[in-house]
Amino acid sequence: MIPIRFLHISDTHLGPNQEFIQHDANTFKAFSHFLNGIKSLPFKPEFIIHTGDVTANCYEEGYKFMASAIKDIHIPFYFTTGNHDRSEQIKHHLSSNNAEVLSSKLNTYRFSVGDHHFMTLDGRGPNEIDPHGVISLEQMDVLKKELETGKQVTLFIHYPALPLDSTWFDENMLLTNGTEFHQLLASHKEQVRGVFFGHIHRSSQTLVDGILYSSVGSMSAQFLLFPDQLKPMFESTGQGYFNIVTIDRGKVLIKNQSFANGQELYTLKTE
Repeated sequence: MIPIRFLHISDTHLGPNQEFIQHDANTFKAFSHFLNGIKSLPFKPEFIIHTGDVTANCYEEGYKFMASAIKDIHIPFYFTTGNHDRSEQIKHHLSSNNAEVLSSKLNTYRFSVGDHHFMTLDGRGPNEIDPHGVISLEQMDVLKKELETGKQVTLFIHYPALPLDSTWFDENMLLTNGTEFHQLLASHKEQVRGVFFGHIHRSSQTLVDGILYSSVGSMSAQFLLFPDQLKPMFESTGQGYFNIVTIDRGKVLIKNQSFANGQELYTLKTE
């Protein structure tokens, strides 16, 4: 099995115009800076996965900005649906790069890179439970059948499944059936390489019952997630984040990368 590398990004929160500001950051400029930077990366990732909240509030123009911004990148982009997204908007504006669609209504599909298999899950539930998410019974059944094939699979979803030791977040932001989802994965843990998600605006790695859960920071604004925190708090540092993920035989390596908006993504130092 040949190792592969992909970039994990999330929570771009694009607005209805390119001057849109959220949490003291211009979200379009932050994402544009990231795109300019990856053009000069010293390697080419197999793909980029965006784990939801493409826009800040289902803005039609935000999806158009995203589609226009990535058209010249020449790296496949895949998208999951966040709580600030609508699946029909993502399907309409953003290509799934010939992935195999698994639901006519939900943003659920699978794709492969060589011997590596990937699957997205759509956790966007009814407005009444937002910002919680839920995995539908239909998707649970599709996932169960996928795992029963015996193939190893990497999963992408917007929402965390299990508590993250932060009071306000754990009470308001998780999958409502995250425990059931985790139990299904744990019963097939030899088939699950990892679950990659967004929503928390923060990089984290958690290993539970042999299942790896990994999140990534936002492009523009980061949540604070202290244990006894009772309300949302943001860290205003001007930093954006993405993860470089390497999957090799028996190994998943995650490297968190930061960039300061308005500065070079990286500099190469030579002696």
